[in-house]
Amino acid sequence: MGDYFFARDIGRGPLGAKYERVPPPRFSADSDDLFMRSMITTYAAEEKDEDGVPNGNFFLNKASAERALTEVVGTHKGLSGKNLKAYVTEYFPRTWAHFDVNGAGMVGVEVMPQMARFFA
Repeated sequence: MGDYFFARDIGRGPLGAKYERVPPPRFSADSDDLFMRSMITTYAAEEKDEDGVPNGNFFLNKASAERALTEVVGTHKGLSGKNLKAYVTEYFPRTWAHFDVNGAGMVGVEVMPQMARFFA
């Protein structure tokens, strides 16, 4: 996964070149889509270009998508603990398979609203 910057990389890197996560302008204001901003700033990986520079393309791997959708289900269905874990265990694999149809191991951040509706 060396081709991506993850949220954990924010503020890391050589002095003067620390990674900064910059959401696209349409998701950067408080009046914009807060769900998408959360997906981008908290869960997504940002692709690097051939020079190792962030290019503004955001993706979620399976683990990040599962964490994000677990939060969505916990918040919107009011599930927690064993009930939340059981729901995710039962429904996440089919949700992931539905959206990662090519088996790439990553989905574009733009599919997360549809994925959340499908999952929850």
